[in-house]
Amino acid sequence: MAATGDDPEKMARMRAWLTTVEEDLGIEHSILAEAETPLLDLISTVAHGPSRPGAPLTAFLIGVAVGRGQDATVLAERIESLARTHSE
Repeated sequence: MAATGDDPEKMARMRAWLTTVEEDLGIEHSILAEAETPLLDLISTVAHGPSRPGAPLTAFLIGVAVGRGQDATVLAERIESLARTHSE
C-alpha cells in the first residue's frame, strides 16, 4: 500500500538506491522485492503511530530477525499489527 501512494520519481530514486546497496552487499534483488510493500507499510505505520524515529530502527530489528532465519514478510505484517495496537 505505501509503495503505490508515493511519488513515482521518489520511488524510482529509492529503487535505484536500493539496487546500489544490494549490489554492494551482495544481496539478490528478489529478497527485498518480495518484502518491499509489507516493509514500507510497516515503516509508515510505525512512523505515523508509535514512533517516527523508531521506524528505521524497527526496520533494523526486522533485518536482524531475518538474518536469524525468520521471514521478512511475515514479520513485517506481524509487527505492523503490533504497531497499530500501540498507536491507539
